[in-house]
Amino acid sequence: MAFNIKDFGAVGDGATDDTSAIQAAIDAAFAAGGGEVEIPEGTFIISGNGDPTSGCLMIKSGVTISGAGMGVSTLKLADGSSGNITGLIRSAYGEETHDFGVNNLTLDGNRDNTTGKVDGWFNGFIPDGDGHDSNVLLDQVEIKDCSGYGFDPHEQTINLTISNSVSHGNGLDGFVADYQIDGRFVNNVAYDNDRHGFNIVTSTHDFELVDNVAYANGGAGIVVQRGSEDRALVDNILISGGAVYGNAAEGVLVKMSTNVTVDGVAIHDNGSAGVRLYGSSGSQVVNNQIHDNAQNGAVPEVVIQAYDDTQGVSSRYYNGDNNLVQRNTITGSDLSTYGIAERREPGTEHNSFYGNVIEHTSKGTTLVYGEGSVASDSVPMHRIDGTDGKDVLVGTASDDLIIGGAGADKLTGGDGHDTFRFEQISDSYRDASTSYADLITDFDPAQDSLDLAGLGFSGLGNGYAGTLAVQYNASTDRTYLKSYEADAQGQRFEVALSGNLVGKLDSSNVSFEHLVLGTAGNDRLAGTSASEIIDGGAGADVLSGGGGHDVFRFSNLLDSYRNYGLSKEEGNHGDLITDFDAGTDRVDLSALGFTGLGNGRDGTLVVVLNDTGDKTYFKSREADANGNQFEFAMSGNHTSDVTAANFIFAPVPATEELTVLGVAHANAA
Repeated sequence: MAFNIKDFGAVGDGATDDTSAIQAAIDAAFAAGGGEVEIPEGTFIISGNGDPTSGCLMIKSGVTISGAGMGVSTLKLADGSSGNITGLIRSAYGEETHDFGVNNLTLDGNRDNTTGKVDGWFNGFIPDGDGHDSNVLLDQVEIKDCSGYGFDPHEQTINLTISNSVSHGNGLDGFVADYQIDGRFVNNVAYDNDRHGFNIVTSTHDFELVDNVAYANGGAGIVVQRGSEDRALVDNILISGGAVYGNAAEGVLVKMSTNVTVDGVAIHDNGSAGVRLYGSSGSQVVNNQIHDNAQNGAVPEVVIQAYDDTQGVSSRYYNGDNNLVQRNTITGSDLSTYGIAERREPGTEHNSFYGNVIEHTSKGTTLVYGEGSVASDSVPMHRIDGTDGKDVLVGTASDDLIIGGAGADKLTGGDGHDTFRFEQISDSYRDASTSYADLITDFDPAQDSLDLAGLGFSGLGNGYAGTLAVQYNASTDRTYLKSYEADAQGQRFEVALSGNLVGKLDSSNVSFEHLVLGTAGNDRLAGTSASEIIDGGAGADVLSGGGGHDVFRFSNLLDSYRNYGLSKEEGNHGDLITDFDAGTDRVDLSALGFTGLGNGRDGTLVVVLNDTGDKTYFKSREADANGNQFEFAMSGNHTSDVTAANFIFAPVPATEELTVLGVAHANAA
């Protein structure tokens, strides 16, 4: 049933107080078992009754208030209002209100002409009470110019949705989710609020923010936090899509919360960090465009730190640990120090930074301090192993490492950046009479890869001399990668890929060596049981090979160095190899020009054991123009077991012989 407020005496002339008439329409709809209260075009003045918990209008179960559109139908607080009002529209305090909402309406707090703290929308039961509101829907609602909060759904509410709505010009936060359960904010905009755009707080859990926009707010764009009370932490929050920009503080602040995901958000031009994980654990920052933050001071684009509340209400210390920052594109502003950085403090540890593209930062790409924290340009994969038989293996929606093993396998990667690894010729081959080749059904050369590093081939070519040929068979619509040279068992490596991939297979998607690459920051890189080339790049890296015959490669003199003219903190950028095995591992310095071990001069490296005997340094005594000397270390005492045979040096320049031809003098005897 519909209940038009003008039928109950509302005027809507912007001057008459229509509070009683509108409330009468709400009460009539409730008495009828529910219905729609219609707010036609106009500005309808409302007022409070002196009790903040009564608000101005009390919505009830089964009632929906519908306007004619945002900016068309307006409920405006009366000039001169002086009391606190917890909701221009609200649900009843201490009653479990259900199945209610508002749409196509503007709520105007008239901030310039009133005093007292005024909130736009409020609903909820009782703080710490045993009850809840439920099934709340607000759609296409504008709340503006309230001295307090715009939207303030409160504890506890189950299944609230606010969508396609706008909150601006309010004295505190635009949108609040206070102890919300299984709710969502979808496609809303918060701008020009004095504090935060969105504030998710007070034990809210299982809540989603999808395609929302927060800009030009006086605090952060989006905040997820425990709040000032000692409550259960906010948990399982998804922030997906949308944009956060031009806010005075952080773009996204996650504080004393767990399992928060920030996925696919454009975060830029905010005053402080783009994303700050502050005393939070188990959160993910993935697939975001993060750029040009740190507008008001020198900070990282993404920062992770612990939070010390030992003197606060909880008497606890909240770690910043077990967080994942992955596949983000991060570009710094002129003030951005790092792309991603950990604070050097207890409890900031076991964080993972994978597959991020970082540029234009003043101090480096990543700064890693914590125990067990790791940074890498590559992304770990979900491993799927076949048997020795004829397998059908199907990957997941994430990045998979698929190893079919022996047998003629059918391999499907699914979504994600998948790697198909072949460890032996017998994994996929043809003999003189029969094919036992694997079929890869959905190889995407733009994002998938073939890992052939264990087979001994040198690259693509004509199929001879250790190369593999690429051939397309139109009748089967398959591309074959094959060798024409058989091993001792008469097996020739061959693998089939669905579709015509001629011209699309190259070094970007076919790997003949295992590479573990670091970033320009301080990385922790760990190899596997396979043989790998580990290249930390710039920064003071911690490198572990794992099993296999590993090569630790240094490609630039500044990949690992020390400047003795600076303090130890500022001048030490040396890498540490933690598990070098002199029997199997090597160090590749061929790109640096060093020719051997020696006294550290004339292109040699000197071997130095530290005073405690637990670290061996390999260092040059010759500095570049900036005072930087190449140097790296190995854990343990390697003065006797590591020799020149463990190194790949640059070739020694050939010595030219000068032949002097004499000329006979006329008076020679």
